[in-house]
Amino acid sequence: MLKPLLDNRIDTLSCIEIPFQQHVYKMQNCVEVLGIDAKFLQIENDTIIKGYIVDQSIFFKSLCFGQTTIIFSDGVNKAIVQLFVRPSGEIVVEVKPYLGGAEVVPVYYRTILADTAIAIDLKGALKHYLVAHRFMNREDSIAEVHYQSMHPNVLKDSFFGNFVLGCHVDGRAILNAEEYALANRQATLQFSKIVSQHDGKSKTISCNRVLTFMITNHVFVGHEDIPDYVSKIKNHDGRTCLIPV
Repeated sequence: MLKPLLDNRIDTLSCIEIPFQQHVYKMQNCVEVLGIDAKFLQIENDTIIKGYIVDQSIFFKSLCFGQTTIIFSDGVNKAIVQLFVRPSGEIVVEVKPYLGGAEVVPVYYRTILADTAIAIDLKGALKHYLVAHRFMNREDSIAEVHYQSMHPNVLKDSFFGNFVLGCHVDGRAILNAEEYALANRQATLQFSKIVSQHDGKSKTISCNRVLTFMITNHVFVGHEDIPDYVSKIKNHDGRTCLIPV
C-alpha cells in the first residue's frame, strides 16, 4: 500500500517541476467512441477544462490541474467522459460509452502462479465469444489478435498480434502486476484479423467487427470454468449484456 502512494507522490512532484501549460486534446465524435453521435456536452467543473463540439470532433482545453466529469448526449442517450488534467497541463481522457446496441464481451480475471496473483483474461474472453459464435472450436487457441482501440487509455492498439494494456485514469502506464486497475472499465476494439491455432496449424479468422470489452472485477480461481456467454438481454438502463446459457 505504501509503495503505490510513494510512486504517486514522486510522479506528482516530477510534474510540479514542469510549469503548467494549456493543452488541447482532440477526440472523435462517433458511435465507435461514444456509442452516440453527441450533440450536447455538460462539464461538471468548467474551471478545469473547456470543451466544445465541432462537426465530428470534440476538443478539450486544459485550464488547471484537477479532474472532472463530462456528460455527452444526443438528446436521448448519454455517454460519460472522465477527464484528468495533470499538473503539467496534459489531458487524460477515459470514455464510458453508451452501450445500447453494442456487442459486449465480458472480461474476467484468472488466478495465476498457484493462485498467488491474478491476470486479466482478454484472450479467454475473446475465445469464449468466437467459440459461441462458431468462428473457432473450443480446442483451438488464439495465436494473434489485430485491432484498433477506440479507447486506448483502457486497451491500446494491438502490437505484434498481442493485446496491450492501457493506462491508469491519471495517465500512468499500467504494468502487468497492476492489471486489476482495469476492473470496471470498457474498451471498444475494431478487429481486423484474428489468427487461431489447432495442432500447430494456423488459421485466419475473418472477423471484421467492433466489440466492446467490459472488464469486470470478478476473479475466477484456476480450476473454475468461466461460463459461455451467447445470449443477449437488455438491462433496465437499455444496455446490451451477454448472459450464460
